[in-house]
Amino acid sequence: MRRILLPSLFLAGSALVGCDSKSSVPRDTTPAPPPPPPGRVEARFSQGQVVDFWMSDTLAWTLNSQELRQDQSGEKVWAKPVDLIAFGKSGKVNAHVVADSGSMDRNMRFFRAWGHVVASNKGGMELRADSIVFDKEANRIHTASKVRVKTESGDVLTGRGFRSDANLNSWEILSDVRGTIRDLNSLPFGLK
Repeated sequence: MRRILLPSLFLAGSALVGCDSKSSVPRDTTPAPPPPPPGRVEARFSQGQVVDFWMSDTLAWTLNSQELRQDQSGEKVWAKPVDLIAFGKSGKVNAHVVADSGSMDRNMRFFRAWGHVVASNKGGMELRADSIVFDKEANRIHTASKVRVKTESGDVLTGRGFRSDANLNSWEILSDVRGTIRDLNSLPFGLK
């Protein structure tokens, strides 16, 4: 089994520096990175970083970011900006997510992205939102923020709240749905 341990990775080649007091504020319920207490040190990488996440012998994600920070406890890693590519078991790209900022917990259970989030799948579906949460254990993506979805056939729907499988293939907008549909059979539920 190939596995990258984030605390080891971040501490191995990094310079320890003090944290600046600026932090981005997410537009949804996702908390911004907490500033470290005075006198505490955290690991920070800048100048562009690429981190690969493996599940068994399969490359699951590649995260590209200009800056990665890890708090001193090693419980959270913050990325700014986010450019995340999710791969399927065959090694093909399943989904792509870009955002202003993101964070993940130590066990990679949750990956949160916020600020101008754009997620797309290999079929051409595109989701725009203020924030999203990827729950690895459930293999689901969700948000309570406003969303804009462009379907594979080019229809555009807006609303509030969103749930989907991890590859954005089976999805739903939860409320306030509006839009213009040219082909009802192009939607995931396939009206006839």
